[in-house]
Amino acid sequence: MKEWDWTSFFEEYEPLIEKWVARFPPGPLREEAKQEARIACWKRLPYYDEQRGMALSSYLFLSVKGTVINWYAREKRWRERHCLPSLPASHEEEGAERMELLLGTTDHDMEEELIWQAWMTYLSQEEARCVSLHIREGMTLREAAERLGIPYERAKKQKQRAMQKLRIAAEKG
Repeated sequence: MKEWDWTSFFEEYEPLIEKWVARFPPGPLREEAKQEARIACWKRLPYYDEQRGMALSSYLFLSVKGTVINWYAREKRWRERHCLPSLPASHEEEGAERMELLLGTTDHDMEEELIWQAWMTYLSQEEARCVSLHIREGMTLREAAERLGIPYERAKKQKQRAMQKLRIAAEKG
């Protein structure tokens, strides 16, 4: 397909793509799902055969649905392994009160810092340092281990233990 054909194609099918990803909350997650859906359309369109009796929208829906489901499962697994769970309600309220006292307004960076500090209280000092370097600073585990002066396997184990403690804390939350 030529570029102008793709442009007109997506102008026509963008409302359908929008409808297919509407179950995701507005924001980056939905935009990422939309992009995955567009890529799926682009990849699968050359294989569409009108002679088989299926409408193009149905064919694309099946392709997009499978792609988006697989993408979301991968994304969810990655977030479970690499992101901190949301803070329990009592800590959120406590953090918001402290932030309002400090600033008089809600500042995203300050809120993030308070949430991070609240989560780190569940961990040992070594685990907190390792997780902070790896997740917050964006270092690889090897870089974090090097910075901390410990073997890679030890840093890996500290991160695993820390994430397990945080998951348990979130479940109790």
